Amino acid sequence: MSPEAQRRRSIALARIGRIGRIGRIDSELMTCLAEDVRTALGRDVIVAERLPLPAHSFSRQRDQWHATIILDALANAKRPEWLRLLGIVDVDLYASQFNFVFGEADADRGVAVFSTARLRVGSEGMRQLPRRASTEAIHELGHTFGLGHCSRPRCVMWFSNTLAETDRKDPRPCPDHARALARALEANR
Repeated sequence: MSPEAQRRRSIALARIGRIGRIGRIDSELMTCLAEDVRTALGRDVIVAERLPLPAHSFSRQRDQWHATIILDALANAKRPEWLRLLGIVDVDLYASQFNFVFGEADADRGVAVFSTARLRVGSEGMRQLPRRASTEAIHELGHTFGLGHCSRPRCVMWFSNTLAETDRKDPRPCPDHARALARALEANR
C-alpha cells in the first residue's frame, strides 16, 4: 500500500450477526456511532457490510458468545485499507476469566468488538443506548491503539463492570489518554 493510501486508511464499523428482532443493530445507531468515532478519533469512518456471527463462538453452557472467537473472524475480514475494524453485535459476550464483557479488543490485529445487548438494560436503556454504545466503541478502539485501562472513573478508558460505570464515563479520554491516543494516531497516519 502506498504512503498516500496509508494516510487515508479509515476506521470501519461492521454489524455482526442476525437480522430481525433479536440481534438487530439499526442503521440510526450505526450512523450515530460513525459520527461519534469520527469526532473522537479524527479519522474517516465507514460502515462496512454486515458480517456473519460465527456460530462456533456460541457457548450453550453459558448462553453467551465468545468475544475472542468473534475477534478472529474480524481479523480475517479486515481489509488493508482499514486502519481498524470494530464489530458491533447485539448478543451477550464473554471472555475467559469474566462472566461477561461489554467488548474486547486486539491491538496487534487492529480489531475490536462490543455488544449492545447489556447496554439496553434498565428503564432508560433505549434512550441511553446511543451514548453507551459510543462510549464502549471508543473504549474498545482505544485498546486497539494500545491504550490501557485508566484509574480515572470518568475517562472513556475506565474498565466498566456495570452500566452505572459506563454511564459515569465520558465518551472521551482523560488528558493523559488523549495524549497517548494522539501519539498512536499520529504514528498510524
